[in-house]
Amino acid sequence: MPPAVWAEGWAVDVILVGTDDGLAPRSAAQIASQTERAIEQSSSLADSLSVVGPVYAPLYRDANAASDLLAAFKAYVDDHNRGRAFVIATDHPLPPEMLAPIMADETLRERFGGVLRLTRARGDSGLFASVAGAENSASDLLAYCPDRFTEAPACQPVVEIGRQDGMMIVSQEEPIGGDNLTGLKEWLEANVAKTAEPLGSLEEVEIIDIRRPGDTDAKRDAAEN
Repeated sequence: MPPAVWAEGWAVDVILVGTDDGLAPRSAAQIASQTERAIEQSSSLADSLSVVGPVYAPLYRDANAASDLLAAFKAYVDDHNRGRAFVIATDHPLPPEMLAPIMADETLRERFGGVLRLTRARGDSGLFASVAGAENSASDLLAYCPDRFTEAPACQPVVEIGRQDGMMIVSQEEPIGGDNLTGLKEWLEANVAKTAEPLGSLEEVEIIDIRRPGDTDAKRDAAEN
C-alpha cells in the first residue's frame, strides 16, 4: 500500500485501462488464457508507467465495461487512493460511467492529473475522445479535468507506445506526461488542501454519574424540593 498523502505528502498513482484488459471469454479455458495475457500485458506497460507512480490495472468484462470499470475505480478511491493524486492511462475511449465520480466529487477532481493517451509511435498521435459516446470530442475531457487545465492537450498528453515480444511497451525517451506531470506535485502542494487522516472507529462510551457515599436519588429529590 503506497503511503497516504497525510503521511508523506503528494504522490501520483496511475490507473491503466488497456483494451487487452477487457475479457470476452466463451469458456473457462478462454478466461484463464485471456486473464493470463491481460496480466502479462499490463505488467509490461506498468514497468514503464511506474516511473510516474504505482500502477493499478483492473480487469473487466467487455460486455460490462461501464459497470466493471466504475466498480474498479470506486474500489481504488475507497481502498487505495488515500488522498493521492492520480492519472488514467488508456489507449481507447473510456465509458463516462467510470469517470462519473470525478464529476461528482470536487476534491477528487482537483487531484486528477488527466489522461495519458497511449498511442502508436508511427500512428495517429492526435487527441481522441477520452470519454466514449457519439457526442463526445477530445475537448469534452476538460469537463472532468481541474481548472488548471484550460486546453484539451494539456489534460491528455500523448505517451508513445510500441511493441516488444508481442507486448505493448512505452517507446518514447522523453519523460512520461511531459509538462502535464512535471511540477504536478509542487502545484498540488501550493493549491490543493491535503486529505486529513480518517479518524479510527469510535467506541461507545457510557457516562456514569459519580456520587459520594450515601448520595441517593431520594436524597437529591428531597434537596430539590
